[in-house]
Amino acid sequence: MKFTYFSAVTLFTAICSHTAYADELRLRGGVASGVGSDYIYSRDRLNGFEDIVADYGLGGMGSASYRMDDLYAGVGLELGVQFGVLAGDDSTTNDDCDAATFLGLNDNCHAQVNTENLTSFAEADALARYTLGNGRTALLGGLSVLTFRNELQVEHLFEGGDEFFIDRDTEFTGLGLKLGARHVVPLQNGMDLNLEAMIGRYRGDRTMQIVENVTELGQPDARFDARFDETIDVTSFELTPSVAIPAQWAGDGAVMEFGVSYKLLQSAVDTRNVVDHEGTDAFEAGKIDDDVSATSVFAGLTIPFK
Repeated sequence: MKFTYFSAVTLFTAICSHTAYADELRLRGGVASGVGSDYIYSRDRLNGFEDIVADYGLGGMGSASYRMDDLYAGVGLELGVQFGVLAGDDSTTNDDCDAATFLGLNDNCHAQVNTENLTSFAEADALARYTLGNGRTALLGGLSVLTFRNELQVEHLFEGGDEFFIDRDTEFTGLGLKLGARHVVPLQNGMDLNLEAMIGRYRGDRTMQIVENVTELGQPDARFDARFDETIDVTSFELTPSVAIPAQWAGDGAVMEFGVSYKLLQSAVDTRNVVDHEGTDAFEAGKIDDDVSATSVFAGLTIPFK
């Protein structure tokens, strides 16, 4: 079963439409950076085959949560969706290729390698919420669904005209348990410091489709095409501090917030060099269970319902 961002939104909308009232609606959105994690896309032949790496680029993250207070026996309920997209590219050039080819030292020098990647994820969850003491601390826990996709393209160009194109598409869908806590620290002038941490553990199926196309002496050739299927565990971790201020322009009790969110998807992506290429044996470089992280700067709005 494929679970995409659109199906997550559809599920969230359907749940909300069958719920009469909610205590509040919270919306968040902002820019995100995936520079905290990287992948190997080639090797430097002139420097002992050192790894050439690229990060996951820039993009955005957003979320929406629908909160009901005191659903049963003092326990509330939060229904939410979260999504993120990162896109990045990189290029490395061998400046010695022209001279090496001219002098006859290398008749087909590895001149340039280009890479592009697109990473996306979505979560949909239903979490019970229990408030402690004076109401400033809340514990959360419940079920969550995570879907993840990473699309990678690598292009190898040679001075003699040969070309290698490698496409790798990794998809994961898992169901799991999500736990977290939220704490509010009152500040001056009606402002609050919000501290939130969440951790999720998902088990599901991951597929990786990898294709290598080669053009040698002007002739195209589909050299490698394989699919790998695995059942794996993925752990997500998220830490979100923010500052909330009253936003009366959006209604009585409305709050606007500004914050930073760090999200880690551990063991989500397979970054191995499955094909034997450029002095690197198959499965030699990269990791079978690699991590992807994103850091976002966001703005949010919480609207209460009376």
